[in-house]
Amino acid sequence: MTDSTSAASTSTAVLAASPADFKVWACVLCGFLYSEAEGLPDMGIAPGTRWADVPDSFVCPDCSATKVDFEMIEI
Repeated sequence: MTDSTSAASTSTAVLAASPADFKVWACVLCGFLYSEAEGLPDMGIAPGTRWADVPDSFVCPDCSATKVDFEMIEI
């Protein structure tokens, strides 16, 4: 399988995931919710982006905590 075929398969898998397959995470500092299904397109995070794949440079849009500085809890 070539790299382009692998990337296409991954994209198809993300698009084929049902909403139940995605999780919602809450910032324990301010309560901000991150939905893997919705992503944060305004911040450059595409819909379907898993929390593990959100860049470490992520900053909470509500309280400015970084991904490293605050814990996310699965809800």
